[in-house]
Amino acid sequence: MLKLQARTTVTSQLVAMNSFPIETLTLRVAEEPLHGIIRVQTDGQSAQSRTAIQSALGLELPQPERSTEAGGTRLIWVGPNEWLVLCTLEDETIRFDALSARLAGQFAAVTLVSDSRVSFKVSGTSAPDFLAKGCAIDLHDNAFPVGAVVTTRFAAQPAMLVRRGRNEFILYFDVSMAAFLVDWMLDAADEFTN
Repeated sequence: MLKLQARTTVTSQLVAMNSFPIETLTLRVAEEPLHGIIRVQTDGQSAQSRTAIQSALGLELPQPERSTEAGGTRLIWVGPNEWLVLCTLEDETIRFDALSARLAGQFAAVTLVSDSRVSFKVSGTSAPDFLAKGCAIDLHDNAFPVGAVVTTRFAAQPAMLVRRGRNEFILYFDVSMAAFLVDWMLDAADEFTN
């Protein structure tokens, strides 16, 4: 019988740990440990659906291309009828069950997608310069403030970029892209190591 083992990171199996995570005086790039990610799809114009999501999570729905956060749970606007819930693995089942119960009987889908994503935290004063090498998003504080979210391409791969702090960003990708992305990031970070 096949014995499955849960993962908390994927990069530890892909690269020598002496080369990743990337740590310099002005830049840190590291994989975020596995956490809960729940996709919620429903009619964004329905007051009933909107109320159900808000009451299940205790969070206000974010504006387009923004996120809201409280108590370790972040709700991200992905599109007019789609949101992602980010939470700890310990809270994943609780959040999933609450959303499923509140949206029961409505035209809605609540799906666990945690294992299908890999995320990287890019932080430090050089974080915006590093990210600019992979995407064309204007990362100036006025254009992309804390709490902003955008779906874009990074290193030519589909990605979601979240700004969590002044110099702290999280990139989300399909987990199958992890090896390619680590190689790309190691190469792109070269100029920040000198």
